[in-house]
Amino acid sequence: MITVVIPLYNKASTISRAIDSVIAQSVKDWELLIVDDGSKDNGAELVDAYNDERIRLFKQANGGVAAARNKGVELATNDFLAFLDADDYWAPTHLENLQQLIVQFPDVALYGTAYFGVRGDGVAKRSKFRNPDAKPDQLLIVDYFADVVEFGHFVFTSSVAINRAWLESVGGFPLGIKSGEDTLTFARLACAGDVAFSKLPTAYYMLPPVAIGDRKNFLRRPQCPDYVALELLKLLETTTKFNASLRRYLAHWHRIRAMMFLELNERLYSFPEIWKAIRFDKVTFKDILCCFLLMLPVAIRRYTLAKIRKVRGRV
Repeated sequence: MITVVIPLYNKASTISRAIDSVIAQSVKDWELLIVDDGSKDNGAELVDAYNDERIRLFKQANGGVAAARNKGVELATNDFLAFLDADDYWAPTHLENLQQLIVQFPDVALYGTAYFGVRGDGVAKRSKFRNPDAKPDQLLIVDYFADVVEFGHFVFTSSVAINRAWLESVGGFPLGIKSGEDTLTFARLACAGDVAFSKLPTAYYMLPPVAIGDRKNFLRRPQCPDYVALELLKLLETTTKFNASLRRYLAHWHRIRAMMFLELNERLYSFPEIWKAIRFDKVTFKDILCCFLLMLPVAIRRYTLAKIRKVRGRV
């Protein structure tokens, strides 16, 4: 049996879709814990309307998504935990996919599946990974950090499962982080133990809008000081087997922050992030592109970024 944890905060428009995707699972032996993190809409009422003894709702004061997930872990009655964000959803075989991974690799730190990124127009694009259609479908990841740098985040929060003991060993999801709490948690788990991956995409991630006018409500200013980078540096110092790939992973993180500051038109913060990325890795095309975009007028820069996101699909 597996426990599904959904953090809920002002997602009344999508929570029913998420719950329905859990109910539709081919695996029926599950419990669903929904942690309402101080929502101001009627999402909790929609949850209460479900007449299913496997579904439980817990309400708490707003503490952030990490606090909500940690409360779900605390309340869970099972060792294995799958996570689903309230605006994402699963294919009916997602828990079956995860359970097959657990059976094949019973003692790894992190399980994850490939996923589809869904645009606002409904078009879904599969997450990238090497030889996606080649066998085997399920495998152990040799170097999680190298693969993230090469393919992007090939797993995300709504496509993973974690054994409670492994999650507790790394301190759970870190509190007080506005963005990147899942990035840091997965990095800690990847340093602590093995990562098992299924190339079968069975989760759906709702992508933020492409156009800058629609993205304003989705953009979150990168946190300063950069707690995630400080903690990744600690992993770099203590995990020698991933030294080279962790350095590139740190550079990858700084490039993400540089682009976020770029979108927010905070050029004085974007330049230092590019410099940090180069210190950990080397000069890449993305660094040159970012510097070029920083020189453009704001309107042209935003238009160009929207075009780039549309072409790349952002998955």
